[in-house]
Amino acid sequence: MKIPEAGERFEFYVDLMQKCNATRDDRKKHYNKWRSYFLTGGPANEPATKINKIYSHIEQLCSLMYSSETTRFSVDLAPNASDLHKPQIPALMRAINEEWHLSNADAIFSMALMWSFVDGSRFVKLRIQGTEIESASVSAGDIGVLREDVQGLWRQEAFCHSYYITKSQLTYELEQLQDVPRLKNVLSQIVSAPKPNESSQTTTMDRIVTSASQPSVVGNVNFDLNADSSYRPKVAEELVQMYELYVFDDELKDYRIVTIAQPGIVLFDRPLVEVFIKGEIPIVQICPNPAEDYFWGYSETDKLIPLQDMRNTRMEQITHMLNLQANPPKYGSGFDGAADEFADTMDSPGGLLMANMPGAKLEAMAPKVPEDLYKEIREIDSMFEEMSGITNVIQGKGEQGVRSQGHAANLARLGSSRAKRKALLVEDSLEKLATLFLQLKQAYDPERLQAEDGMQFIPEQFSKDFIVKVDGHSNSPIFMEDQRTLAFELFKAQIIDGESVLELVDIPMKQLLKDRYKVMQAQKAAQAQAQQAAEAKQATLKAVK
Repeated sequence: MKIPEAGERFEFYVDLMQKCNATRDDRKKHYNKWRSYFLTGGPANEPATKINKIYSHIEQLCSLMYSSETTRFSVDLAPNASDLHKPQIPALMRAINEEWHLSNADAIFSMALMWSFVDGSRFVKLRIQGTEIESASVSAGDIGVLREDVQGLWRQEAFCHSYYITKSQLTYELEQLQDVPRLKNVLSQIVSAPKPNESSQTTTMDRIVTSASQPSVVGNVNFDLNADSSYRPKVAEELVQMYELYVFDDELKDYRIVTIAQPGIVLFDRPLVEVFIKGEIPIVQICPNPAEDYFWGYSETDKLIPLQDMRNTRMEQITHMLNLQANPPKYGSGFDGAADEFADTMDSPGGLLMANMPGAKLEAMAPKVPEDLYKEIREIDSMFEEMSGITNVIQGKGEQGVRSQGHAANLARLGSSRAKRKALLVEDSLEKLATLFLQLKQAYDPERLQAEDGMQFIPEQFSKDFIVKVDGHSNSPIFMEDQRTLAFELFKAQIIDGESVLELVDIPMKQLLKDRYKVMQAQKAAQAQAQQAAEAKQATLKAVK
C-alpha cells in the first residue's frame, strides 16, 4: 500500500483505521450471544440453565487439542543450513521450552484456544520488554481487518488492534518523547472515560412491556432480581481507547505500526522493525474452524446453540413433569370449605382432611413418568459429540464390541480423524508462536548458551534458516499414545537408546532420570571393560602355562 505524504498521512491513517473497524460493532453482537451461551447455556438476560452442556463440551474439546504440560518444541534447520549449527540445536530447544513455560505463554495460549472455539478466532500478541517476551490474549472483537474475505493476517494490507490504557500510562509513554509542547497538546485532546461494559444487556427501561398507554401507562418490567453474574469486568478508572494500526508500506516492503488515540490523534508512526522483527507480525491468529471466504472462521458455539436450546426445552419439560409427580394436582368432590385451605392441608406433613358428605373423594392426578425419562437427553448429548467429532473411545468411555486393548487403540486411531484435523490446525498456530519466540531471542536476548561440543554462543549466532516445530505432535493428547508406542518400538528395534526414549516420552523428573541413565550406562561400560580385562588376563596366564 502506498503511504501518502506527510501532510495527508494522518487523515489517511484515521480513515484506514475506521475501515478496518467497520464491522466490529456487528460482530460484537454475535460474540456477546456466543459468550452468554458458553458461560450460562442460554441467551443473556435469562436465568442460567441447570446444566450447561456447551461449556463442558468446549472445555473437553479444548483439552483434546492442547495440553500445556506435554507440549514440547524442536528446532529444524533448513536443508541449505550449515552443519556447524547442529550442535547448537539442543541448547536452543531447552531455551525455547523454558521460555514458553516461564513467560506464562502456555497458559495464555490455552485460554486463547478455548475462546477461539467460542468466537471462531482468537489472537495471541507478543511484545518484547528488554529481554523478556510477553504474550497476551486478544479478543476477535478487538481486531479489525481491511478485507474479511481474505484469510491470514499476513495477507492483509492493513489491520487494527483496539485496546485501552490508563491516562497515566499514556502520559508515561509520551514523556519518553521528551517533547513537552506536544505532550500538553495531546493530553488536552484525548478522550478518557471508564471502559464501557460491552454486554448485550439492556437497561431496566428497555425491559418495560406496556399493556396500555391511555389514560396512563400500564405494564410490567421483565427484570430478574436474581440474575447470575455476567462475568464482565468493571473499571472505574478513566481509560483511553487506543488503536494500533498495521499498514503494509510498499517502500519499506514491511509493515508500519501507527498508534492512534481516541478521537483520532496519531501519536506514533514507525516501521514495525523498530519495535519487533522485520517481516514478521506480532499477532498470531488461532482459528480451529477456518472458513474459505471469511477471515474470522466458524464458531463452534454457534453450531451447538440449537442443540443446547433443544436440551434446555426438554430439561424444563422433565423438571416440570417431576415436580408434578412429587406434588401432583388433586381432584376432590364432596368437601365444604375453601379450596386453597384443602390444598395447603394436603401439602402439609400430617395434614388431615375430613368430609361431611357421603361419597366424597379426593384423587391425585399424578402424570405417568416414562421408564427411560432421560433417553432423549442422552441422544442430544451424543449429537453434541457428533457435531465436534468426539467419539466415546477418545473420551475414555467404553464402546460396545471392543474385545481387547489393541482393538480399542485402533478404534481411537480411526475415530479421531476429525479431532486430529483440528489439533493439527492448532499446532500450526503453536509453531508460528514458537518460531517468533526464537526469532525474538535472536534479536534481543544476549544470554550465552552452551552447545553440545562445548562451544558457547548467543542466539543471534544461530542460523536464520530454521523453523520451530511441535515435537511429535506433543500438543495434543490424541497423538500421545501413538508417540509413546512408537518410542518403545524403536527402542526394541535398537534404533534409539534409552536416553532418546526419555526424550520422546513425557514423564516426570525427566532430567534426573536422564542423568541416572548416563551413570548406569557408564557403570555398565566400566563393568564390561573390567570383565574384558579379566578375561584377557586369564587368557594370557593360560598361554604362559
